[in-house]
Amino acid sequence: MRKKYLIVIIVLSFLLTACSTSVRVGYNRPSEIDMGRYRNIAVASTVPFRGFQSPGFYVRSVDDVAASHTHVRSSYDRSLADEVASYATGSLLGSLSSTGFFSITPPEKADRMISKNRLGYSIQDDVEYYNIDAFVIPRIVSMDVNEYLSSERYYYYDYSRVDKNGKPLRLVDYRYYLTQSASIVYSYTVIDARTMTIYVTKNFSDKIEETTEVGRYGFNAPDPAVYFEKMIDNITRITAFQLAPSRAAAEIELMDNKPDNKSVDAAYDYVKDGNIAAAEQIFRDVWRQGSHLPSGYNYALLLAVEGKIDSAIAVLEEIQSVYAGNGDVARLLSDLEEIRRNNAEAQAQIDGTAPYENYTDSSSSIFALVMGD
Repeated sequence: MRKKYLIVIIVLSFLLTACSTSVRVGYNRPSEIDMGRYRNIAVASTVPFRGFQSPGFYVRSVDDVAASHTHVRSSYDRSLADEVASYATGSLLGSLSSTGFFSITPPEKADRMISKNRLGYSIQDDVEYYNIDAFVIPRIVSMDVNEYLSSERYYYYDYSRVDKNGKPLRLVDYRYYLTQSASIVYSYTVIDARTMTIYVTKNFSDKIEETTEVGRYGFNAPDPAVYFEKMIDNITRITAFQLAPSRAAAEIELMDNKPDNKSVDAAYDYVKDGNIAAAEQIFRDVWRQGSHLPSGYNYALLLAVEGKIDSAIAVLEEIQSVYAGNGDVARLLSDLEEIRRNNAEAQAQIDGTAPYENYTDSSSSIFALVMGD
């Protein structure tokens, strides 16, 4: 028995030591929309969906059994549209603020300027006073709630009673279910504050559906505001990624020590302990002394981990001159070149030096168009 346990321990130890070690190469990810020229933004209040209607007092039933045995009250009314719009404003402000990329003029000031402009007054002085590059106008294009009750027949046995054949009596009963679905179409528009032209408009749609079992007795259905809040938070997180550069990381495995070189065993341990500089030095020395492929590869990779992307690429190109056609080296080189391109594009967005691109065209009544009037 002791020998069997010993075998298991040896196997587990081998599996643990055989696991590859991975590291994370951080880089700047450029945003989908270049906002480098629009770092100072005025975020307006979210325009609510004006076509939203109150539901009936009771949730409708889709079959006669549910209609006869359940009484569930709706928990929302027409005011949900304003509640969702208000929540969306706060969510967008939070998401954009968290990027650290923008200087934000809040909705109370943005709304006053937009209202003034829609009345036919110039807002150029206000734009210059607050140093606004662009207005961001979010809008709930549409939203809908659908909820209904249904029944499902099921059978069970009463073992205290028997049928005419002497078997437990089979009885029928019903389970009742409440289904709620919430859907939303959301958009935001970026308007150049000085030219009053639309720079970009993005649209999103989402839907959530939940089904829960309910009893026979009356109660209030869950508030669908929770579903809208979840969808909006997801949308505004995506919006932040679309409009602002962000940090990202690629997880890449070190090359295994094959052919085995005992001189670099400590380097793998250093990596596991987070001591990247010490590991990088060992891999560098072993690569330079004997062109050990895994050491050269790992040396380049750890340079990238330290943010030295150009140096890492130079080492990989050196390795390729010795090990031409090695797939692992070629893949890492391609990955690091892509990371370098991302860094450069993101930096151009941060500096505001990327080539200007206008995504849409203008309108004479720009705010009225965007806000759905």
